[in-house]
Amino acid sequence: MTKAEKAVALHRGGSACSQAVFTVFAEELGLDPRAAHKLSTGLGGGIGRLGLACGAITGGVLALSLAFGSEDGADQDAKLDTYARVAALAKAMEARHGSSQCRVLLGGADLWTEEGRAAVKAGGYSDKVCNALVADVVEYVEKEIAGGKRHG
Repeated sequence: MTKAEKAVALHRGGSACSQAVFTVFAEELGLDPRAAHKLSTGLGGGIGRLGLACGAITGGVLALSLAFGSEDGADQDAKLDTYARVAALAKAMEARHGSSQCRVLLGGADLWTEEGRAAVKAGGYSDKVCNALVADVVEYVEKEIAGGKRHG
């Protein structure tokens, strides 16, 4: 099973998009998968179900940060490299999916309302939109980590 398939399975099993994406990278990046799952909880539903930044993308941001981020304030090269990787991820997903905003991707649904959650379910957004983004983000981040070189 590929990382993308594992992430989609996690999402189908009840994990938020952010959790599904970040958790599949945790162990190889030196973080306990349960800790990764817990750390990425609040990013689900576009950050606390507010429909802001897509959870799959924010899960990818966490993975890229863990892989390439700066360990202290003196490492500006790593910080800027990570920013470049994150920006490229967001732009790639926007180009492929039309937006990086959860609420836009889910047809304007408000995830805090029963009506909004019902609309997401009725529209099949979880499979058509969320799982597609989860898989795409995982595949993108995998390639970044495999490439390993600093940007800029």
